[in-house]
Amino acid sequence: MRRWLLVSALLIAVVLLISAAPSESDEAQQAMKSGESVTRALATVTSTAISPLLGVSVMGAWQYWRTPKQSRGQLPFFERPYFWAPVIMLLVLIFIKDTFGGFAPLIKKPLDAIEVLLVNHASLILIVFPVVMNQVARVMGASSLKLLFSRIFNGPIVYAATAHAAGLHGKFSAATAVLYVIVGFVITGVVWLLGHCFDVLALLSPFPFLDLLLKAIRNTIFAVLLVTSIISPHVGLLLALVVIIVSFLAFGWALRLSAFGALYAISLLQLLLFDWQEKPARDGHVRAFSVGIKGVSRRTFGRLQTCEDGSLVFSYRRLLIGPQKTIVVGRANSFAIGRGIFHPTVVEPIESANKHRVAFRLLPTYRGVEEEIRVLLDCVSVEDLRWTKGLASFWKFVTEGDEGTPEKA
Repeated sequence: MRRWLLVSALLIAVVLLISAAPSESDEAQQAMKSGESVTRALATVTSTAISPLLGVSVMGAWQYWRTPKQSRGQLPFFERPYFWAPVIMLLVLIFIKDTFGGFAPLIKKPLDAIEVLLVNHASLILIVFPVVMNQVARVMGASSLKLLFSRIFNGPIVYAATAHAAGLHGKFSAATAVLYVIVGFVITGVVWLLGHCFDVLALLSPFPFLDLLLKAIRNTIFAVLLVTSIISPHVGLLLALVVIIVSFLAFGWALRLSAFGALYAISLLQLLLFDWQEKPARDGHVRAFSVGIKGVSRRTFGRLQTCEDGSLVFSYRRLLIGPQKTIVVGRANSFAIGRGIFHPTVVEPIESANKHRVAFRLLPTYRGVEEEIRVLLDCVSVEDLRWTKGLASFWKFVTEGDEGTPEKA
């Protein structure tokens, strides 16, 4: 219900901004009345946020090509060849990594981790946020950010008799621009987070070439948004709103997955590049992500430790900053430590000799110290596990449901 209220409030804010935005020319006013400028801006921000590298390269090259030569000097930096041409080269390298790198997973996985940690976050700051600011300037009727700020803070040149009205107009323009920026940044962050999850899933997937399929789905969404907004702006606006609503509804899932992906990528790089093993903490806890614990969302980050009475407890904070919550998982001696390919797990053995339930996933840097973790948490044994259920297991890992289904060991 809170998500639906948030989405409704956002859409109402967008409608109010569309109706309240000022303009200083008849042409801009007509464009605002028809909604074309806002529609184009919203579709541009949404498509760029879901796939920043592809978005800035395709849309930057398109805008540069359709702009007359004498006006290309006024284009923003991300629409000029010196910016989007290197981005295209980076996309080619990423494509080579995703295709030929599938034959060498020990080389590809660190590159996937670098893409998740550095490339995606850098693209959010260097590409998506400037695109939002530039679209705000265009919606406000300014050809550049410099002109927009000049109009907001200096106001139009008027006679003394209308100075008071000009001051009110400047304040109204400033408030409208700030609201546009806030709405644009919120939409950008939420949509980017969902698009970022495709790369996180590609990093976590143990199956070669599955990342090509995941990224193909994301790029298809981008292409549909872009082409539709060019052919029919109103249909493009509708599709953009669908993507935005889906992004808001999946925000909690995407945030937990992104946090898990960031910590997993850091830990994986430490393990594969520096052979760094993390010892269990001296105060008796192990960092872990929940998987199948009742009452706790999947991929919730927290600490596992054993109490004096022999119970295994999991402590976590909502959004990592809220009040600490502690939940009793069960008897510590009813769990075992699973030794996986890239990371250990805490599992609950089933009565059948070859099945278990995954309760927690540990970071890759804990790989190789499973016995120490078993002793620390007072678990029953260390088991060698292998993933044998293919795409069905990966789908269960991605989704929130099916918490109690046993996996083969």
